[in-house]
Amino acid sequence: MTQPKIKKNKKKVTPQQSQKSYDFSILYSYHNSKFGMKNNKVDEEVNVNVLNINVGNLLQDFKIFEDLNNVHSWPISTLIQRELDHDRANLIARDYLLKDSSTKYFPSLIAVLIPIGDDYKPLDKYGTINPNELKTIQSKFINGEDYYDNFGECKGLAEGVTLVPFSEEEGSIVWDKNTVSAVIIDGQHRYKALEKALERDKAFDEFRISITLIDLTSICNKNSLSPTDVSRDLFVTINNTPEEIDETRIVLMDDKDVLSTFTQVLIDDSSKDYPPSVPPMLIDWACDGAKHNSTNSLTGVLVIRQIILSAMFDDSKISTVDDRTLVKNVRKWKSKIDSWLSPDPIIEKELGPDETLEHRFKLAEGQQQDELDDDEEESIFLFSYSTSVSKLLKERFKSLFLPTFREVFSELTPYNRIQQLAKDHGVLREDKPLNNYYRSFKGKRESLKRTAELNKAIKLYEKDFSIITTKSIPHTVMGQKAIFKALFDGFLSSSEDVSCDDYSELTEVFISSFNEVYEILCPSNNADENFFLIDYKLKSNRTIKAKSIGSEFWKGIIIKNNGEIDYSKAAISILSQIIQDIVFYHIDKNTDDEETEFSFTDSQKLVTRHLRLIRKLEFEIDPGEDELQSIAQKAVNNKEIYLNKIFKDL
Repeated sequence: MTQPKIKKNKKKVTPQQSQKSYDFSILYSYHNSKFGMKNNKVDEEVNVNVLNINVGNLLQDFKIFEDLNNVHSWPISTLIQRELDHDRANLIARDYLLKDSSTKYFPSLIAVLIPIGDDYKPLDKYGTINPNELKTIQSKFINGEDYYDNFGECKGLAEGVTLVPFSEEEGSIVWDKNTVSAVIIDGQHRYKALEKALERDKAFDEFRISITLIDLTSICNKNSLSPTDVSRDLFVTINNTPEEIDETRIVLMDDKDVLSTFTQVLIDDSSKDYPPSVPPMLIDWACDGAKHNSTNSLTGVLVIRQIILSAMFDDSKISTVDDRTLVKNVRKWKSKIDSWLSPDPIIEKELGPDETLEHRFKLAEGQQQDELDDDEEESIFLFSYSTSVSKLLKERFKSLFLPTFREVFSELTPYNRIQQLAKDHGVLREDKPLNNYYRSFKGKRESLKRTAELNKAIKLYEKDFSIITTKSIPHTVMGQKAIFKALFDGFLSSSEDVSCDDYSELTEVFISSFNEVYEILCPSNNADENFFLIDYKLKSNRTIKAKSIGSEFWKGIIIKNNGEIDYSKAAISILSQIIQDIVFYHIDKNTDDEETEFSFTDSQKLVTRHLRLIRKLEFEIDPGEDELQSIAQKAVNNKEIYLNKIFKDL
């Protein structure tokens, strides 16, 4: 069907006439199709409007997520797309679109219309149909056009979205760009490649491309979901292909996996009543190699996920099908979530007994089917729970533990220093350039850095940032996991009643005690005066034969012979216990009249870890196994003695 011609220089409707300012898209011809089942029992039908438009109009009326107005301030709960790879888009433009003698074709792009407010942030639902808007469209596009004489009146799908139906399958669509944003949710690299090609060759303006515009209005109404919720689900489903989605974006957008939803709780900045645990400007959203960039980030999305996994679940998860088919693994996971959240009474009250985790677990075990033998039981086990349960678990975690994580990341001395630094440099102020920079996506950051003044400010900030974080154990992934594990294992697990107030009170005790210990053990940032630096050195070495393993405190504990950090579960557990040891020793020292000696709870484990490294050292005369054991024991004893001396000197 041909695109209807639009008359130019038509008189615009003024805000005084319509009581609202409109910014209409082109009036696009569409062909309607439907996908999904619809019968007496279910209605899963999705309306799709297929447009065939030129590239110029595509770039005028559609945007990718990264380029949406004010997108840097959108809450994390509204993310609907992976981050754009600008290098990939440039490559497509250069080596495909702009290359001579090659067939040019792109498959259809997929788009949705997201309702937005005055600040261009997404809304939870579409507005009601505005009669004035329909009249304005009728006057602007339809009246006086011979093309539309035989067709019906304008039909609003929602505020800002209007159809001019010709038949059940065809018609025209127009939207108000002040009310909804047309977002490409699949094909953003093709979109950006076309944009870059057009910059080089204006002929691309008339290239035509298909747009599959999914009608979210009916889906949202039928399922009581927000447009961004539906868009996120569509994105994950569409992109569930052999080309993997970025792991961080999966965590941010997966609304069913507990670890992902708990992580979302801690970084979601959509509510003033529930501020995130860490300001968005201090979060690494990419986490290359599952580690955060310690030159400008306090923590990262994947790091927070690891913290939750380690501190609360002892590394048991049910994120994959394989995880959910292992009876022991699910039993351990369920035990942990029961102890921290006690969710079943809430689930039973809200959703009924059949939705409780206990019932779902027994159902998976097959205990309600007596005829199953052990082999069959093992083969059919697959634990699952509903999306509704997932939402309840998420809200339960939010009420109980969001304050705890926020308090630690804002008040614990090593993290508070970062927050204070960010304040001093204006990173946390919305009116400052560094705030805009660190809230932006990677591609936008690259363009912003071209400003000399901003580039200078970035370098200065990241230099000061690195002074705090370089070689600092609390700022490493394993350090953060160990600190939170010490809090959850040593303090929060002692709370018998599951209460937010209980957890907050115990968290305050931990933070206060840790900060006092930190002040004692870290009087400066020198390697021999800062206990929490990776290469912290003892001022005396009574175990010469152990070499650096005896003279550097963390060698043999969390540092390998080659100086690399040991990120293993065992190392994190050891570090967590040492943090508990020094914090509890300090508490007991201040409350008990009797003088006590500091000692490691896991002393024998430490000896074994030291011995493993000492065996790799070169000796002029090879000592026997008993001598190696003795050297390892002395190295651990010397580290205990050294800590005792520091505490007693005070």
